[in-house]
Amino acid sequence: MLFTIDRDTLLNKLRVVEKVTSQRGNVQPVLANVLMEVKDSILHLSATDLEISVKANAVVAVEKEGKITVPAKKLVEIASRLPDKPVEFSLNEDTNVVSVSCGNSKFEVIGISASEFPKTEDEIPNGTEIEIEMEPFLKAIKNTVYAAANYENRNVISGVFCQIKGNKLEMAATDGNRLTRIIENINNEAAKTAKIVIPSKTLNEFVRICFFLPEEKVTLIVDNSKLTLKTTGFSINSRLIEGEYPPYEQLIPKSTANNASVKRHDLINALDRVSIMVNDRTSIVKFVYSGNKLTLKAETPNSGTSEDVIDCEYQGEDLSIAFNYKYVLDSIKTMESKKVKIGLTGSLSATLFKPDSEEDYICLIMPIQIR
Repeated sequence: MLFTIDRDTLLNKLRVVEKVTSQRGNVQPVLANVLMEVKDSILHLSATDLEISVKANAVVAVEKEGKITVPAKKLVEIASRLPDKPVEFSLNEDTNVVSVSCGNSKFEVIGISASEFPKTEDEIPNGTEIEIEMEPFLKAIKNTVYAAANYENRNVISGVFCQIKGNKLEMAATDGNRLTRIIENINNEAAKTAKIVIPSKTLNEFVRICFFLPEEKVTLIVDNSKLTLKTTGFSINSRLIEGEYPPYEQLIPKSTANNASVKRHDLINALDRVSIMVNDRTSIVKFVYSGNKLTLKAETPNSGTSEDVIDCEYQGEDLSIAFNYKYVLDSIKTMESKKVKIGLTGSLSATLFKPDSEEDYICLIMPIQIR
């Protein structure tokens, strides 16, 4: 193997795949490596943790084809410190040592044979392919994935529900304490449908990669148990989560008895200030609605209290309700509106948060009972 690649291209593509490599010491050492395969003037980079696999490609100047796996973290450290010059890679096939040269700098990295790298599926055969615009897909992910249960739970709510039907994309997530749901308009020209639960880990990785490689469209390739998210610059292969997703539509109230509207940035800033005095174990902040004021309160035994008051358009009787403030911040920080509409039914009933600029994104948060 002998090829030359632009330094910035190398670093960008490595950052796409590097985070997927396994960092656990008790797994196969090769899973901490990235597979580098040079073929037909293309460098193919692959990484996997056996749950997700990511691939990225780059055009390179090839003198000799070949393949090897190299420690991903070490390779990123090298590439990030190299001067802005062409980088040459050469492989000693007898020793599996990769030489990396750039300007006056040279490194020799011990690799592992490509034959030990797990086989990853290039594409799902006979899967349903649905091409949609990237912008609404990314927006839907960002507005839901944070509310999914911890991925270590391995149950259906550790994923994000995703349904494509007609020209609508609907995504939802819940961890049992909060629920988010968004409906986005898409251009589904082929009118294909899908109803799947995608691991939150896969979607977080997808969003991270899109930061390095912005794309206009994404193709979802789906079968009963697997998913490929494919763009022109990269692809992610992942298992789907099996099981019936909870009927979350039944939880969303059609109307609320008391309604409030606050400036989004005012609420974010007030929560940031009040949270200084929250109990780290519970993260409770009390919301007190009275007239056209919303008072936020927090206290921690043996530490002190905090209070902040912001203007609020409120219709209803005086009401006190408490939340894990982090759930509220997670929700309203993803919104793009100037104001947040808050729908309340009672101090022990789930509260609806949604942007005032759109009706198709909601976050439902369960309150905490204060004794």
